[in-house]
Amino acid sequence: MVIEGLPAARWVERSDPRPAGGASEARPSRLITAGVFIVAAAFLLAYALPGGAFDVVTRQQYAIVIWWVLGVGVAVGLLPRARPGRLALLLLGALAAYAAFTALSLAWSDSSERTTAEVARVLGYLGVVGLIVSVLDRSTWRAAAMGLGFAALVVCGLGVASRLAPSAFPSNAFNGLSVANRLSYPFGYWNAVGAWASMSIAIGLAWSAHERSRVRRAVALGLVPLAGLAAYLSYSRASVAGIAVGVIAAVALSRNRLTAALHAVGAAAGAAIAILAVRAAPAIANGTGTRGVAGVLGAIAVGVAVAVAVALGTFLAGIDRARTSRVVGRRLAVTGIALVVIAGAVFGPLLAPKAWHEFRNPVVQSNADPASRLTQLGGSRYFYWQAAVDAFRAKPITGSGAGTFEFWWDQHGSTGDFIRNAHSLELENMAELGIPGLVLILAVMASAVRVLARARRSARRTATAGAATAMLAAFLVYLVQASVDWMWQSTAVTVLALGGAGVAATRLSRGRPRIRWYGRGAFVLICACAGLVQLPGLRATVEIRRSQSAERAGNANLAYSWASDAVSAEPWAASAYEQRGLVLESAGRLSAAAADFERAIAREPRNFAHWLLLARVETESGQIAAATRDYQRARQLRPRAGVFSYAPYFSGA
Repeated sequence: MVIEGLPAARWVERSDPRPAGGASEARPSRLITAGVFIVAAAFLLAYALPGGAFDVVTRQQYAIVIWWVLGVGVAVGLLPRARPGRLALLLLGALAAYAAFTALSLAWSDSSERTTAEVARVLGYLGVVGLIVSVLDRSTWRAAAMGLGFAALVVCGLGVASRLAPSAFPSNAFNGLSVANRLSYPFGYWNAVGAWASMSIAIGLAWSAHERSRVRRAVALGLVPLAGLAAYLSYSRASVAGIAVGVIAAVALSRNRLTAALHAVGAAAGAAIAILAVRAAPAIANGTGTRGVAGVLGAIAVGVAVAVAVALGTFLAGIDRARTSRVVGRRLAVTGIALVVIAGAVFGPLLAPKAWHEFRNPVVQSNADPASRLTQLGGSRYFYWQAAVDAFRAKPITGSGAGTFEFWWDQHGSTGDFIRNAHSLELENMAELGIPGLVLILAVMASAVRVLARARRSARRTATAGAATAMLAAFLVYLVQASVDWMWQSTAVTVLALGGAGVAATRLSRGRPRIRWYGRGAFVLICACAGLVQLPGLRATVEIRRSQSAERAGNANLAYSWASDAVSAEPWAASAYEQRGLVLESAGRLSAAAADFERAIAREPRNFAHWLLLARVETESGQIAAATRDYQRARQLRPRAGVFSYAPYFSGA
């Protein structure tokens, strides 16, 4: 180990020392830096806090605003602020191509409504990256990265606070499903909390290891134990793998590797103190009450203090200046890899069969200790992934259409679980969009990694390297999480990942571009179209919910009117006809209700629910033969549904 300043041992990054474009990074005023930091943090919080923006209304409202801002900004010449680099254009192009193929799947999709929603989702992500690339430049990107990182860590703290003071936070069930012992605030889904927390840990470690301000350094690392506790309370096994990947990436990619490693140890110690306190307070651990909250708060304070002390200690001791020579670094890397290989060779044959057996055969989790699931692999992923592979084999070129995996699972799944997604980004694209969809989503991920890696390699200053490392490490964690769960559909988590890539892309930008009037006009037209795609599903969903509320209030006429408005807003949507049919059935207009259910079936022929509703109306109308036929069709489309367990056979008696 040597100290920076001795030329013979100084560590030099293997990259072009000049920033892209040949100019040095400008230093904006403190006011601009603070403004960018606040706006970036607020942007991410706006996605995270309202249920992770998972709801179709929230995310599509945001997408409309983003595309409107982009269109107006380009039209009046305020955007883009800098000329996007080649890699930024590659990322945007990959997202656009993926959106285009998703839209193309409307030609063969099992549900135009669901595929349109997926097109809107991808365009929303494209808009996020496009807005970031257009608004930021080389002088402001680092402040934006810090804003994203700070907001990510704050969300983890809010998640922990929701467990310690649940009455101060809104209820946070996902689609009516609530598992009290697993932390789900603010996303409504515990695994999304685990994914977010593991990404935040990587950000906090990388940021703190390169920060030269003592206050910011202490804040960055001091919040990491809270992220660790949030990950623990989610009881997400994927978050364990995510944390491991994040820590390794943050240390390996850092310029100050020794500092990053020491910070990881300090943050782990702080998180462990808090976790032990939670385990000693069963009411907190299980989410059943607040007994023991004072002790947990004290332990959290101690854990944060430990992390802060480590952050300040490495700063005062000058650990940042310590460098490892390339020879020593290579030897350490080879040694580490060798140890992993040896450990795998020794313990792999003993552990692999047991792990595989647990993975394929779910076991009952302990209710007394929810953390027991962290040591087990039992679950339903094997069955979901097997079904996705089978769906791909059935239609390897086209898939069944974006957003339609649920129908395949309902008919061919090996359990009665209700799921909409394959719990794997790659496998779901294989099932829904075939080989082209898999290639395109991999192109999106690879483009993002390439942008982030280039930003890290070209970093001259320590602070720049820290920001790029934080975003790259977080994205690598996201890749792990998205491969084993539906993080692509968890809007805020994906915005954090792709938003970080977009921010890093502006590190590679150049001077202000000159766009001719016809170029601006074409771009404004694209923005208008991308925004318009969001409107039908948004309006239809709002009207359906109004109709449902009116129906519950006993106002049948208003319920029918709003349901009809939903049909007009999105005439290709089965759910609008289903809602109007339910209103008509409730009013006793059985013939009209049956007609709407038949229209819903025409738009989603593989959705068992529409067939079951039609059978019910036909039974009420006395059409027993038709009801029996449609009931059996519904049962064929989802044979393991609970309703068929209670009434496996339909008879006219």
